[in-house]
Amino acid sequence: MSLVNDYFLLYHGITFEQNLDVEPIETTINDETFTIFALIISATRKNYDKFLPLTSFKTLCQQIKVKSPSNINELNHLQHNVIETIAKNRSKQNISVLHSSFEYLKNENIINNEHYNKLLSLFEDKEFNITEDPIHNLLEEIDEENKSSFKDLKITLESLIAELKNNISNEEILKEVENTKNYLDNQKFSIGITGVMNAGKSTMLNALMGKEILGSAVVPETANLTIVKHNPTDTAKVYYWNEQEWERIIKSASQLESMKDFVDETNKIFGDNLKNYIRPVSRFDEIDIKDLSSYTSAEASGKKCNLVKYVELGSKLDFLSDGIEIVDTPGLDDPVIQREEITKEYISACDMMLHLMNVSQSATLKDVDFIIDAVLYQNISKLLIVITRADTVTKDQLNEVIKYTKSSIERQLKAQNKDSQLDYILKTIKFIPISGRMALLHRTGRAQEALDAGFRLEDTGILEIEKYLTETLFGTNSQKGELVIQSCKNQLQKIVEKQTSFYNYELKLLSKSKDELEKELEEFNKKKAVNTRIFQAMSEDINFYKNDAKSYIDSLETFLQSELIDLQTVIKQRVVSDVRYSFEKTKKRPENSRIKVIVETAIKDGIIDVIRDYRYKFIKKSQTIGEQCEQKYHDMGFTIGHKNENFDARGFFQDDFKSGFLTSNNEILVSQITEAVSKSKESKINELDREIEVLISNQFSSIDQDIKAKAKKVSNLLIESFFTTLNAPLKSFEQKLKNDEETLQNQINSFEENDKNRAQLSIDIHKNIKKLENISTTIKGLY
Repeated sequence: MSLVNDYFLLYHGITFEQNLDVEPIETTINDETFTIFALIISATRKNYDKFLPLTSFKTLCQQIKVKSPSNINELNHLQHNVIETIAKNRSKQNISVLHSSFEYLKNENIINNEHYNKLLSLFEDKEFNITEDPIHNLLEEIDEENKSSFKDLKITLESLIAELKNNISNEEILKEVENTKNYLDNQKFSIGITGVMNAGKSTMLNALMGKEILGSAVVPETANLTIVKHNPTDTAKVYYWNEQEWERIIKSASQLESMKDFVDETNKIFGDNLKNYIRPVSRFDEIDIKDLSSYTSAEASGKKCNLVKYVELGSKLDFLSDGIEIVDTPGLDDPVIQREEITKEYISACDMMLHLMNVSQSATLKDVDFIIDAVLYQNISKLLIVITRADTVTKDQLNEVIKYTKSSIERQLKAQNKDSQLDYILKTIKFIPISGRMALLHRTGRAQEALDAGFRLEDTGILEIEKYLTETLFGTNSQKGELVIQSCKNQLQKIVEKQTSFYNYELKLLSKSKDELEKELEEFNKKKAVNTRIFQAMSEDINFYKNDAKSYIDSLETFLQSELIDLQTVIKQRVVSDVRYSFEKTKKRPENSRIKVIVETAIKDGIIDVIRDYRYKFIKKSQTIGEQCEQKYHDMGFTIGHKNENFDARGFFQDDFKSGFLTSNNEILVSQITEAVSKSKESKINELDREIEVLISNQFSSIDQDIKAKAKKVSNLLIESFFTTLNAPLKSFEQKLKNDEETLQNQINSFEENDKNRAQLSIDIHKNIKKLENISTTIKGLY
């Protein structure tokens, strides 16, 4: 969706259509221009009549060389042109002027908090994808050439951690080093595999792993979500639906024929034995990996796959040894919609996606919808589209399939009014053709069969896929790898600084006489009581702020409730408006496919807007708390360790609330609204309005509960992390006091012995400090 559409939908709650011939804005772009722009786009349908008659408003319009609007329609057209001008002239400076202007308008009570928040949300720097100046970009490009891969940086960090262990004797700091090591060792890189039934997922995965661990056949095989992890021995666990999940499946069956068949079949096969599998808390069974197909195959006679929610496999495969986890999903055309929801839950947490399309069935509507959904809504930044069974067509036919897929994506984007996103999607996805069967033959000791068919290993496409995966997950541009490395670097630097401080204090004490040491201890004990009071007071303040933050999260649930109710109204209005428009223009009802797109996009875009506003409120509260804590720390001589010159909560939450909220399957609601529209009459639009309102209200309860539960869970986890950071200076202070006291007491107790070796002890400590300095320099130089 374009910025103009976003603006009118989010800020005005309307879909704007140009019906006047208005000249584009042609004026000098500067800070004053953007200040005027801010005022013009802040006017709403409720307060515009206060703006338009003002002489000052007309003067401002003259300054940017536009005709002053005389009514709401002319104002909207002016706002439309202003937004387009902003989009064309976006820069960090210009957007900063907008933000300052919005702040001023809010402070002057010209706009309220709600409008202020929405305007900020629309014109976020990150949402605008603003780049720095060309020189900065050029420097970044030069630096890119010298960047190390994740694996190389990990090896270096592991070496530095081992060296640190030899230079640290303090048990608490050693624990911190060990925690950093565990964090580095336990990082997982998840690859999600998707596709319709019979896309060839299992065959490709088996080839990738070099072992036939997953069932594959001409018929649909894997009917469940399967998570494959590295493990010293082959293991398999199957997890079944719990009672609450099964109830949802039964409820869905009352409204979808495909689900009804699934439930009827399951009840017929299992009967009373069903209760042994479907329990209040999900049951799981550990099984022999050789028996896996009887639990996961859609063709197995026992149909246990109907009861299995997902499967966890452990295997000692080289491909998995670097912390790679594979999430193999059931087909996109799976009739059990709850499986789709579980799939989306896992996909939202994956580091990259592989979407498989059978060359003979490629670019189905399911495929295209998934690609668009993954890139635009599920926060997938890397999507590899694998064209399977490439050995069955010519190279020209393969190129035609890729071309057709791209054009299908474009058509669907146009249907959703999101065609401006085409370039972004095409930059995010990559196409690789593969012959999975030939690759599997090579990888499982049957290479001659593939060679006889004319396929060397390098002809199968598997090596290109492996190269792409390695570069994406572990290469110089690995997004997750960069975050992991940066986190480890920051933690190790803090450890080095802390240990260096301890060594410096020890050196200081070694230079003192016994009398001076005893006097030092006396002074230390005097300050100890004061320091203890400071520590207790600050601890109490932080606990108070933490409880305040948790209470605020509870209050945000009410905000979510209100916003989601408003969203229901928006969905209904868009459908009814479209039906009314269609009757007026064509004397016909709109096509079912159009209604489906309207409902789906309204829900997704609406939830994104709601979560964006929720995120803004959450960050504003955190910002206030952070500033208060920082000031208290500052008064006591401490600083909060963060990367910003001034405290900025966005530094802590910049990548949060970005995914995992759009996992609900809306098929039932879409089908119900589509059916209602298909029976609608031009003379009974009001009845349709009421009917759709009831349908949305009934189906929205599960979406409402899901969104609120996820928002609360994410918020509470972030609050814990946030306050761990806020509490860190206090913990360090407490640790330093404890260590200084122990060091001082030890120096006094062992003074006579130390006196003999004072010079050597000082040299040794100094050497350790130098080693730490070298480690610190190495850490800073890692890139």
